[in-house]
Amino acid sequence: MNNHLIKRPNDCNVLIVDDEKAICDILKNTLKPLYNVTTCCNGNDAFKLIDSLDYDIVITDLKLPDVSGLDILSYAKGKDEFTEVIMITGYASVETATLAINLGVYSYLLKPLVITDLLIQMERAVASRLFHLKSISLMQQSDYMSPEVRVHLQDITSLYFFIRKLMLSLEIPEIMRITLEEANQKMNSVLCVISVNLLGFSEAFAMPSSGEIELETLKKLLANNQKTAFPQADKTKLLSGDIPIFIYKGRQGQSPDFNSLNPQSIPMMVTDRLVGTLTIFHDMQNGRDVDQNQFLYVFTSIVSSIIEHGYTALQARRQAKTDSLTGIANHRLFHETLEREIARANRKKGKFSLILIDIDNFKKINDTYGHQIGDAVIIDLTKRISAIIRTGDVLARYGGEEFGLILPESNKTGANTLAKRILETISSKDLIYSLKQIHYTVSIGLVVYDGSKPVTKNLLIAAADKALYSSKNNGKNRITIGRVQ
Repeated sequence: MNNHLIKRPNDCNVLIVDDEKAICDILKNTLKPLYNVTTCCNGNDAFKLIDSLDYDIVITDLKLPDVSGLDILSYAKGKDEFTEVIMITGYASVETATLAINLGVYSYLLKPLVITDLLIQMERAVASRLFHLKSISLMQQSDYMSPEVRVHLQDITSLYFFIRKLMLSLEIPEIMRITLEEANQKMNSVLCVISVNLLGFSEAFAMPSSGEIELETLKKLLANNQKTAFPQADKTKLLSGDIPIFIYKGRQGQSPDFNSLNPQSIPMMVTDRLVGTLTIFHDMQNGRDVDQNQFLYVFTSIVSSIIEHGYTALQARRQAKTDSLTGIANHRLFHETLEREIARANRKKGKFSLILIDIDNFKKINDTYGHQIGDAVIIDLTKRISAIIRTGDVLARYGGEEFGLILPESNKTGANTLAKRILETISSKDLIYSLKQIHYTVSIGLVVYDGSKPVTKNLLIAAADKALYSSKNNGKNRITIGRVQ
């Protein structure tokens, strides 16, 4: 690689891997005037080409006839960790995106490809590749630098790599994992914890330097150091489990001793706002030098904005899929969940149940008591149902006073048992609101989807809707089990 440290963009070698020759030809014709381009149509040929030449950029399809694009990514990075890889895919799941990020992908492009987007990504990838090569060239001359300059250059380079990896993901779990891993490595710590309190989220994320840490051990450690490690939280809430704590495994190896640790907490600030705290736990015998402390402050200043951005994006996604009055899933999320369950049932030849629920005589409640109490009835209903369904069940506001309940892997017997509990839970106790006592009931339509006899989503909803209106037309406050045809 030493022969290629100083390059110009048009000197860069690009490998395109796609099982469709037409796509290879289009991409080659697009990029050939700018770079040295080679193409192939399968993974085995790609491996041979990567072995034979130093490629600066690899563009690979995720789905290939013999291997996955993730294998190409891993192979290219195994030979040269600074090779930039662009992944092309017709779909992008969270799982594959996370794997690709962990392996060092530069970016994702979705099919159908937009050539202008590809050219922009190529310019950025080439600039990043050349930046890496110049950094390596400087690092190879570090023997002639003073120790202070050498360490500082290493810090700058590691920060750049860290930021680049971090910016590939807006998923909070992945942001936290990358941050904790980097903090442990740079600070030589035993344990690293990030506590967050912003936008209504209050939670903690932890990673030991190696091995694992038990939840109860971690809760006691945080509670004992609550004033520094989690100043926003109440000690009792930490111990009781009211505050969610997510634990990642450290690197492979024996778990360290978590007794007699010395914490150092740095507030994570965005301008004048406290968004959380980063706490580094060191062994009592191992202190920290001044340079490490300075690096930690720079590190947290970078991380804080990215974490806030991640939570802002998470909040926006949740708001887009939740009902503003009740906080449960909205109409959009109901349909997305239903489509997912249908696909899963079809794949596994399994079953799930769909329940539609409608508040009886809701217009009369509104006309008699007013819309404020009508809203209170809707909120009360969602709370009562939410308290008795399983964690994986999805309750959604389907529209107005109508609700949908999706029960994964539930048969007719189980769904009917739950439906009876819902009827009893709603009708057995009146709602007391603004000194008024409101009695209300619901009607229910229930159907079971059988993946061995697939039907469309619209037919499934129509069958549940027909069962619901049968309940309403036959006296209300009852269940009707329908058939999907």
